[in-house]
This record gives sequence, structure tokens and C-alpha cells, in this order.
Amino acid sequence: MLQIILPIVFIIFGIFLKKTTSPGFRNSKKLSNVFIILGISTLVAKIILIYIKSK
Repeated sequence: MLQIILPIVFIIFGIFLKKTTSPGFRNSKKLSNVFIILGISTLVAKIILIYIKSK
């Protein structure tokens, strides 16, 4: 279950970093893309592994 929740948290945090206007997070705009890509790739990989394991 953690393998599904953690990528979703990464994606949400990446979107938060991209959309926020707080001066403390202003330097993290480039890092937001890394979090989004990491979350999507991890989520897709886990879904593929679940599909392969179910066969």
C-alpha cells in the first residue's frame, strides 16, 4: 500500500511546489519537476508489477 501512496504524495508535493508563491519555496521550482517525474514513474512501475504478478 505504501508503494502506491508514496508516489501520489510525490506528485502532489511536486504540484504544490510548482503552484506555490511562497518565497521560501521559490528556489524549488526546478525540483518540482523531479518530484512529479519520480512520482509518475514509480506509480507506473508499481502498477506494471502488480499486473505482472496477477498473471
